[in-house]
Amino acid sequence: MQEHIFFPAPSLTHLLCYPDFIGGYGDHPAHAVDRPARSGDLQLDRLYNLHIVRSGKGTVTSAGRAFQLGAGSGFLYGPGTAQRYASDFAEPWDIRWIHFSCAVADRLLGNRGLGEVWMFGLPDETRVHDCMERLLTIGRASDFGKEAEISALLYELLANLVHEASPLALPRDPSIPGIYAAADRIRSRCTDPELSIAEIAVSSGYSPPYFSRKFHQLIGRTASVYLLEARVLRAKQLLVSTDLTVKDIALASGFSQSSYFIQCFRKVERMTPEQFRTSRRA
Repeated sequence: MQEHIFFPAPSLTHLLCYPDFIGGYGDHPAHAVDRPARSGDLQLDRLYNLHIVRSGKGTVTSAGRAFQLGAGSGFLYGPGTAQRYASDFAEPWDIRWIHFSCAVADRLLGNRGLGEVWMFGLPDETRVHDCMERLLTIGRASDFGKEAEISALLYELLANLVHEASPLALPRDPSIPGIYAAADRIRSRCTDPELSIAEIAVSSGYSPPYFSRKFHQLIGRTASVYLLEARVLRAKQLLVSTDLTVKDIALASGFSQSSYFIQCFRKVERMTPEQFRTSRRA
């Protein structure tokens, strides 16, 4: 059995999470994947990749070590993470997967799957499996107009997963939790015009050079670019939801000057703030 179902991009905005590609493999011993970090294959440089093993077994390789997974286990890769896994040839796994985006990943998933694969066990996979099968049913029927229901099902699946799963392996890189906690602080404090990357590094217990190197390695972009993107995201929210002037939005988003804000916004979004506001309100 091989199943591949692509979901079209949702027309509704502000959905917390949404599937891009779901499916499954069964009785397919040749199923194997080896993707480098930040691979654009299937847009996995920006999507999460979740697999649940229903039966059989296979291996997931992390930091040169192969881990065997069987029924009641699974694994999650965050955006841009190198991916290497394969079905066992003699006893191929029956597996379900979902590639998805998640706008609230920091609060819902924490640092799971970021930087390196998160492998987990599910003592009771009933609720997770039920959500997955309901998503597959919608996909098989091409009933893609149920965008709110689709997003809610995926959120329920992920919330149950985080609540019920237990890790099968500890992170090999001890800096991963600290770097992702620092990324959370950057997002939460991005509207502070005095915020500096050096301050974040020191408060995280790292030297600025080490912090910059590890941040780029794990997040896929520099801390400065990450801060800029967080400020632009805040500005986009204000442009759509308020009637504040561009100058006021610049200040409320952490930019000290509106001219610099407009320059940065155009660099990231390829349009001016006013053009963005008009396009979203049309």
